[in-house]
Amino acid sequence: MDHERRIGSFLVDGKNLALPNGTGVASYARSLCDNLRTTSNRVELLYGEKLSTVARQNLPSAIHYPLRYTKRIVSALRTTVPQRYHIEQASDSRLPSHQPAVDGYWNAPDVFDPPLDLVKAGWMQRVRNVMAVDAAHWTYPVPTRLEDAYNIYTLHDLVPLMMPEMTLDNKRAYFSMIKKITETADLIITVSEQSKIDIHTIFNIPDTRVINTYQDVNIPAEYLTKDDEQVSTELREAYGLECGQFILFYGAIEPKKNVGRLVEAFLSSRIQIPLIIAGKDGWLVKHELRAYMDHIENALNPPRIRRIPYVPRHNLFNLIRGARAVAFPSLYEGFGLPIAEAMLCGTPLLTSNCGAMREIAGSAAILVDPYSTESIRLGLEKLTYDSVLREEMGRAGRERSAMFNSDKYRSRLNSAYSSLC
Repeated sequence: MDHERRIGSFLVDGKNLALPNGTGVASYARSLCDNLRTTSNRVELLYGEKLSTVARQNLPSAIHYPLRYTKRIVSALRTTVPQRYHIEQASDSRLPSHQPAVDGYWNAPDVFDPPLDLVKAGWMQRVRNVMAVDAAHWTYPVPTRLEDAYNIYTLHDLVPLMMPEMTLDNKRAYFSMIKKITETADLIITVSEQSKIDIHTIFNIPDTRVINTYQDVNIPAEYLTKDDEQVSTELREAYGLECGQFILFYGAIEPKKNVGRLVEAFLSSRIQIPLIIAGKDGWLVKHELRAYMDHIENALNPPRIRRIPYVPRHNLFNLIRGARAVAFPSLYEGFGLPIAEAMLCGTPLLTSNCGAMREIAGSAAILVDPYSTESIRLGLEKLTYDSVLREEMGRAGRERSAMFNSDKYRSRLNSAYSSLC
């Protein structure tokens, strides 16, 4: 690769964008595409989905399909040739409809998921640069490289290595993949100084090859500027909730989110307004919600805790804006998107006093020890009953959130890309 070449066109992976309910990484990928296009870059998107026979028949005949092998391991050892992919013509594909507006869509089946034995051996899938871009920005650690281009990887965190008991990942395969990425990437981008420290600690790579750009938090204006009365009406109609009369946690229900301790802390408090838990089932969800289930089964009055498993995007921002406080006492995050979203909405926030949570929130939140139910309880009560403090936290949150606006994010991103040239 000619390292004096200007980076003007990008390939971005659609690994997480293809998930039906999306993830925090899907939001990151969507935002990255939008910001790259804002700065007049050509952006192409690569999926790794299996296309059905019907979908293939609906695609233009001029498309060259990748060769199909009877064994995936043989296919994986050869350079993959992506095919042009017209989303509007592949109506029976698994891809959700809300994809970023980019200049082109491509697909290479299984390109992000080669056989596990190859990943453990530190092997990476090669992708032919038929889209003729200058760089590939992989928004998630994948064992994949684009030929004849810069390869940039975002490592949001190292949870499987820092807290191995918190994930189901194959730790050996994950370690081998990240090690290969750190050895071969032209640039590694991460989203907090804490994650940057973790990457250095485990893989000991030069400081110049890891750049923290944070990420942007860009809630659509129609959600931020919506009249308070309309927010109240929509919350009442959708969930029977009144503005300012509930505490909100939102996110996947999994061990690192620390929902179990949050529930125990809330139930031991004197708080009378309900705790709303909004989020889909994650790993070990039954373990995390054990205290919640016990409470539901034994409650004599209406339960003090309510669960909403799925929340549409517009209702999520209504919940954030309508909450008396957002509680997010996570054990580990690379960035912690709910922290920044709550601050942008001006909603008082409780989060953890360690790692990226403390870094992102700064002094604009009540910081608690996430391993102490007593610390969480005291923090919840403080935010619930101190209206002056809530007003201060809301104002401080809005000011702090400016650090993560799109203009500053694009500046950091462009600076990172420029370091390659």
